[in-house]
Amino acid sequence: MAKNELLNKVDGINTIFNNKPYKEGAYKLDIAYGDYRLVKIVSAAGAETDISPRLKASEMREYLDGFTKGVLAMHEERVGIRDGKFTHLI
Repeated sequence: MAKNELLNKVDGINTIFNNKPYKEGAYKLDIAYGDYRLVKIVSAAGAETDISPRLKASEMREYLDGFTKGVLAMHEERVGIRDGKFTHLI
């Protein structure tokens, strides 16, 4: 598992938000001392804000899976998708 799987999950999140890697608005992993933290780039100069606490790899995998499911659920609610069928647009 480890680093490459987690990086791929973050790439998937950036794809959902249509973010370009390492640009303002993109998500990335801060990796230090064997732990991981999800951060978001908040300025063109590269300033970051923490999204998650620092976690072990297995914990970060679960965090990223939950984050992705939440984002997709929010998107489905806004667009109005129920059981795979379009219902409304907010």
